[in-house]
Amino acid sequence: MKIGIVSNSKICMPLVSYLGDYNKAGVILYLGKSRRPDVSANEILALCRTKGIAVHTESNAAEIYQWQQLHTPDIIFFSGYSYKVDVEQLSGVPKGIFNIHFGKLPQYKGPSPVFWQLKNGERSIGLAIHEMTNTLDSGPIVWEQNINNEEYHTYNYINQIFSELQVGGVLSIIEKIATKQITDKISQNATEANYYKRPQLADVMINWDKMEAKVILDLIKACNSWNNGAITLINGYELKILDAEKGANKLTKETPGKITIREHGFSVACINDEVLNINFFNMNNTYIPARHAGFYGLKTGQIFISKI
Repeated sequence: MKIGIVSNSKICMPLVSYLGDYNKAGVILYLGKSRRPDVSANEILALCRTKGIAVHTESNAAEIYQWQQLHTPDIIFFSGYSYKVDVEQLSGVPKGIFNIHFGKLPQYKGPSPVFWQLKNGERSIGLAIHEMTNTLDSGPIVWEQNINNEEYHTYNYINQIFSELQVGGVLSIIEKIATKQITDKISQNATEANYYKRPQLADVMINWDKMEAKVILDLIKACNSWNNGAITLINGYELKILDAEKGANKLTKETPGKITIREHGFSVACINDEVLNINFFNMNNTYIPARHAGFYGLKTGQIFISKI
């Protein structure tokens, strides 16, 4: 079976690596252009050279249709590809075209499902593989996996975990098709569907006047480390909180966003008389432990701005 992989993200690398060993003679990669500066095509290309995998490097998005017609893969998996594809133009893929989506479906359609699942504080984070249609993230689900949302989970960590877990899902689908087993298909319930756009500035900013401490901690997890933390503003400067924890003590009638500097760190008042102890933050592209906050101009009584 000739397996085609389409991606413009490093999340495809575990899949490429394993399939390169699993099916050496029949893996081809379509490597799309990335919109993200942290994705190095050289890393993916080096892996493919090591595994002996043929790669087509995209110049423009329309090339994907010629690539499919030229190489005629039996099955195609999309793993982290940013551009909309006309599935009907990818004709002649006998075993099917599948999308690997790092989110629960249909609850978390859209380009950044890991971010939104973490920000929304979901108890579990989902990964789904579904048949592709011309409606985004809407085809029948053929494989899915959920993991518990742990306190130590972050955006980057979940993407790494799902990059590994997707391998098992792809292998399960391939083996069922190869042995002519019926692949279970779960139609998505349209009444449960939600679409989440790519995060904008307002989505990664802390609103001290409205957000409980737990909600802020969820946002910090969702922003690490692709955004270098959740954003707040003070004295015209942007400060990004990278690590924090809910304080054990209650504060009475403190203004949300008010800073208290201590000898070995600093804390911020939240709504509901809660307090957030900051452990690590980023300011002016400098990573700073909380115990040094005073050296960077932060003072007791200052108040973080809640709105842009």
